[in-house]
Amino acid sequence: MRCEEVRKLIDFHADGALDESSATEIERHLIRCASCAHEVRSLELTIKLLRSTAADAAASNSFVTRTAAKLRAELAPHLHQPPAPAAQGRQWVLPFSVEDRLTGTD
Repeated sequence: MRCEEVRKLIDFHADGALDESSATEIERHLIRCASCAHEVRSLELTIKLLRSTAADAAASNSFVTRTAAKLRAELAPHLHQPPAPAAQGRQWVLPFSVEDRLTGTD
């Protein structure tokens, strides 16, 4: 994996939202690349600090819907595939539930 690819996925990696294969590739890259490793570790620390100090902010329903659609379209190869009933087929998911965000539950 190259630096450009890692930088596109570091947010998802820091949140633990990548599939095992992608996460492993990123970790291998981080062993060899001090610059990307610093960026990822800094992001992880920032996320940890924000989660511990910031109040929950609510995005508008339309923002969540538009953003989720864009993420599904562009990042489908890297997102988890949940188990789904055979009748519904397989479906890619985001690291959060759009429906939960729309109803205000997490």
